[in-house]
Amino acid sequence: MIMGRLTIWFLLGLTLIAVTNNVGFANADVGPSESECRPYIEKAIHELKTEDAKGVNDLDGDGIPDDQDDDIDGDGIPNDEDDDIDGDGIPNDKDDDIDGDGILNEDDDDIDGDGIPNDEDDDIDGDGIPNEKDDDIDGDGIPNDEDDDIDGDGIPNDEDDDIDGDGVPNDEDSDIDGDGIPNEKDNDIDGDGIPNQEDNDLDGDGLPNEKDEDLDGDGLVNHEDEDIDGDGTLNHEDNDLDGDGLPNDKDEDLDGDGKVNHEDEDIDGDGTLNHEDSDIDGDGVHNDEDHDVDGDGLSNSEEPQSMDIDGDGVPNSLDDDIDGDNKVNEKDEDMDGDGILNVHDNDMDGDGIPNVHDDSHELADDDDDDEEEEEVKKRSKREVDAAPVVEIESPPSPAEEFPAEEEASKEEELAAEAEPEAEEEPAEEKEEEPEPAVSAEQVPVEEEPEAAASEEAKEADEPQAEETAIAADEDDDDTKPEDELLWEGVIPQNRRSRQHITELLLLDEEFNAREKATDNVAEIILRDIKKIYENAVKPLETLYKYRDLSNRHFSDPEIFSKPLILFMGPWSGGKSSILNYLTDNEYTPNSLRTGAEPSPAYFNILMWGNETEVLDGTQLAADYTFSGLQKFGQGLEERLRGLKLKNKLLEKVNIVEIPGILEVRKQVSRVFPFNDACQWFIDRADIIFLVYDPAKLDVGPETEAILDQLKGREYQTRIILNKADTVKPEELLRVQGALIWNISPLMSSAQPPLMYTTSLWTNPYQEGAPARLLLAQERAFLRDLRTAIDKRIEHKIASARRFAVRVRNHAKMVDCYLNTYYNHKTLFGNKKRISDDIIDHPQNYHIYEGLSTLTNISRYDLPDPEVYRDFFRLNPLYEFKKLSETCTYFRGCPITKLDLAIAYELPELAGKYKKMSEAALASIEAQALKAGAAAAAEAEASHVQAEPKKTS
Repeated sequence: MIMGRLTIWFLLGLTLIAVTNNVGFANADVGPSESECRPYIEKAIHELKTEDAKGVNDLDGDGIPDDQDDDIDGDGIPNDEDDDIDGDGIPNDKDDDIDGDGILNEDDDDIDGDGIPNDEDDDIDGDGIPNEKDDDIDGDGIPNDEDDDIDGDGIPNDEDDDIDGDGVPNDEDSDIDGDGIPNEKDNDIDGDGIPNQEDNDLDGDGLPNEKDEDLDGDGLVNHEDEDIDGDGTLNHEDNDLDGDGLPNDKDEDLDGDGKVNHEDEDIDGDGTLNHEDSDIDGDGVHNDEDHDVDGDGLSNSEEPQSMDIDGDGVPNSLDDDIDGDNKVNEKDEDMDGDGILNVHDNDMDGDGIPNVHDDSHELADDDDDDEEEEEVKKRSKREVDAAPVVEIESPPSPAEEFPAEEEASKEEELAAEAEPEAEEEPAEEKEEEPEPAVSAEQVPVEEEPEAAASEEAKEADEPQAEETAIAADEDDDDTKPEDELLWEGVIPQNRRSRQHITELLLLDEEFNAREKATDNVAEIILRDIKKIYENAVKPLETLYKYRDLSNRHFSDPEIFSKPLILFMGPWSGGKSSILNYLTDNEYTPNSLRTGAEPSPAYFNILMWGNETEVLDGTQLAADYTFSGLQKFGQGLEERLRGLKLKNKLLEKVNIVEIPGILEVRKQVSRVFPFNDACQWFIDRADIIFLVYDPAKLDVGPETEAILDQLKGREYQTRIILNKADTVKPEELLRVQGALIWNISPLMSSAQPPLMYTTSLWTNPYQEGAPARLLLAQERAFLRDLRTAIDKRIEHKIASARRFAVRVRNHAKMVDCYLNTYYNHKTLFGNKKRISDDIIDHPQNYHIYEGLSTLTNISRYDLPDPEVYRDFFRLNPLYEFKKLSETCTYFRGCPITKLDLAIAYELPELAGKYKKMSEAALASIEAQALKAGAAAAAEAEASHVQAEPKKTS
């Protein structure tokens, strides 16, 4: 390289000398002239520059290699702000070689020339915008959603194993298109500008969905994938299994494999053939309990005869196993799989034709009816013979007439089959009306309409009928499921409208787009909270065993869970009624039990679900959000009740009702720590409502203990004076004052808590009640509830900071104990005796006073000495390290990191969330304005085109 450069310079010098001095060839009139030499000179200079650039890779000649140069072209503009990085006069978005290294972008492993390979570069095109926020990742001037090659590597997206060029293969990439939105929350997974529900190639791999064995491109084949379409909703909870925009009950190809359901041997695409699958349509409901086995939107009883209930391709009329439960129809107690046993099912084969009019079951039904009727007659005769009343001789009793009736009926059947049926049916109807409690097997069929039956015969039958009715009632009580959670009430007339709830809680569809934008920002902030917790809080929490000191923990369920709305207060205050009112669950079979009497002492938890479902304590404790309740033992799990409802409010929050407090003289011990369980919910609540009845304003020891647990959470606590319409307007102010005076002193707050005086249910207000006041208070309550939902992130940050402060105080308290121990320890002293004396008598060593003096920690923020006495019995004092000993040269001091997190990092997240939310909302509003302007322009254009037609 050096010799080549010297040779070029030598030749150039000789040429210049010969031209300028007119020596040698010029005198002899031989050789080239100056004009003839000029092209060769320029070529030599160009080769010299080119070879120099290739050797040194320093475009602006400042001595800094381009891959280390913040300003490649030396124009004074940093590369990440320069529209023309290489200074060639071509803007970056039109430049085939952005960094001017002579390698085209599509062949360049480092497009922006920053020395970082594209697959490791957070900003591929060097425009200063991170890839996940960059609308044009490769800087070619084509937006990502219109770009056939998003990462600019020369490989089309549908052939590219790494669409966004981040070095992670698509089947392992949680964000395939690199837009910063995880696949399960991304409406356009492959970034082609086509929404998932309209995209024929969901993951952008070049294979149509119906031929793609991995629909969402997550590396799992469809029949092994619990979320086929990658929308973050499990298959059995997903209303649109294959993500094609069609609800399952309207989708002719449920799993999106290109085969229509009635021809598909595996309807839900789970890899199990329909005739072997216990859940054919993949909705999470077992076939035996599923009212729509094939998921086509028609219940099994509504399926026409030509349809196929179990979806096996065999019509119901020809199918030996109609409901697909692997039981032959003749031996199946529930032939059509509708959950109703054949003996009670009006349409046992599910063809939509009642049994009495169904020819396919007429013969079998007749045979069964004959056998059943004969057995009834014999049993009735035995009962009458054994009855205590035996003096009746004339007229004959119904039981004595059965044999003759049986013979007559057989003769009539031979003559005409239709006549006995026409006579028996009205007889049964007439018999059932006066005595509904008597079962069909014990009712005489044709003797009741006979006018010849005497008064004495009826009186003889009445005791027997009463005994039968009592027995039937006892059987009903034994077989009725005891579920105290659910209750059905009488629906009142003139119910109040609930429309204002939807409006004030912003549950309408128009607000969904804004909420989705803020949810994406919230996800980023929550991940930042988790990072701060793991880096700054968790090390000291583990080192000083904070979990052995307190039940207040902080982990992923506390960080990523939905907002928690907590209702608590005395019994029969209307808490369950409020929950039913908010979730539009009043007067339904799934309503929470309400009434004047105390409800069963359950922790009622309402959460969102695709289908209505009642959960027991074991199922709730296994749930991600409420898994922390397992530490309170089996006793608490038995008092937990959950209810899943498909409700818009429950998509945003979880609602919990703590059992009503029943003040008693004698304190009864519980089988689980009730106050600790209440504290668990209080610590995680975003807003707390104390619900009171105007007739129950007294405060006892139970209520006082609960209110004491609200210390530090007064700003999140509200009081609801429910059922206020039952109080006269002139007495309402007096009731409010009495309630405030009873509660405020127990909450250790100088300011009285905020109170809402209203009546929260759809029943109309009582006559004479201040309706305008009650409705205004209700609207204020709903707005307050919505504010708590909107401030979810602020509450998470506050909870994280509160927990970090507790861990810091604990670490410094242990360190104070340790310093006292080492100051009093002697060379030959008994370390256990010294530590025990310090632990048992901390006041003699001024531990609490010294800690408060040396730090900014208040004495009231520290646990009592008895708590540390128990803690150090479990964990010996001398086994801990002092805080000064936890510091290292490279990692620094954990306590310093924790102090920084408390003072700066966590508070700064609130400002970051606010700025990012405002930016996201501004972007949505700009898009809305742009769409509105486009619509207006289109309307105006159509109007202009229509005017000439009118003129002509």
